[in-house]
Amino acid sequence: MTELRPDRRTQRGIDDIRLEPAHLLIGCGVVAAAALSGIWAPVNLVLIVSLFVLLRVCWLEDNITNDLIGRDSLPGGYVNTAIRRGNFVRQWLGREPAEDASKMPPHHLATVMRAEIQVWACMLLGLCATALAQGGPFGPATNVVLGGALFVLALRRVDRLMVSLAHCAEGRALPQRLLLPTHRRAGDLD
Repeated sequence: MTELRPDRRTQRGIDDIRLEPAHLLIGCGVVAAAALSGIWAPVNLVLIVSLFVLLRVCWLEDNITNDLIGRDSLPGGYVNTAIRRGNFVRQWLGREPAEDASKMPPHHLATVMRAEIQVWACMLLGLCATALAQGGPFGPATNVVLGGALFVLALRRVDRLMVSLAHCAEGRALPQRLLLPTHRRAGDLD
């Protein structure tokens, strides 16, 4: 359980949130599972799955940026979807939903979406690392080096996932500068 330190580039503390070792295991497990499935699956299947994952990430980024940031309440479409999802869980699974997502503040929903984006991004980088190492267009040695670099990049993204998971576990929203994509952050060097 490590406390976050101030960001070296901006000299601002992210939060006084406590990271759990389970969050590190979750992130590394996602990267490892994706890399192992990339070894097992055919390269064409890996590339098709990667395309769908990329589309999901783009869709979630658009939802956070255009629908949730700067709002005081959830848009009607999100509320209706949450109600329908709750009804589905009650009817088909025979249990009550864990929480009423239709009453969730927009920044908390954006934090959950950001955590999902980071899981998908770790998975995507792990898949692409093994796909590149196995069937890249360069020589075998170059493919392995580039695949290894992508794998290290996937593992480096686990720290961002850990912060989002810690916020979700405590029921807190990420700061707005961490919710927005890097190119949309005003005056931040992150």
